[in-house]
Amino acid sequence: MNTTQSPRRGMYLGLAATLILALLAGSLYVLFYGSEGSCEETRAVERMAQVSAAAPAAPTGATPVAERTNVECMDDSGDPWVAADSGYTHGLDAQSLAAHYWDTAGKEGWKAVGTRAQAPDRLRSGFGMCFQKEVAGQPALLRVGADGPKEYVVTVESALDGSTIAC
Repeated sequence: MNTTQSPRRGMYLGLAATLILALLAGSLYVLFYGSEGSCEETRAVERMAQVSAAAPAAPTGATPVAERTNVECMDDSGDPWVAADSGYTHGLDAQSLAAHYWDTAGKEGWKAVGTRAQAPDRLRSGFGMCFQKEVAGQPALLRVGADGPKEYVVTVESALDGSTIAC
């Protein structure tokens, strides 16, 4: 009778145990976090289209900057969200640019965070002007911020699971 065991047997058992644990962990993740969605889902593509279409029109004289304009879905934090960025160059002062977006966004149903008097300072700050509304039935944010002396960026963001993103 041979009582020695093959050295491969332990390796196969370890591999099987690792595989079972990985499947279990993956199943638990989908069970608890699967409702948040991921960027690979079809609804992420649909949400990116909805969000990118929700940005207010740029003021007359603003020129789009192609390399600063993109739409993406990000899920590196565990809470997937989509963002549509549009970069522009302009010849306006901060007061005129802030007034344009304050008025245009307001007409399109965006609710401003802060006051109109604060808008030019917020535009020049690192945080930008911020607005909120529902886009296709889910909360979204609109940020308008300076990106240099004669450049600015407009960003519309929305969480993929429909939760609110704070300004």
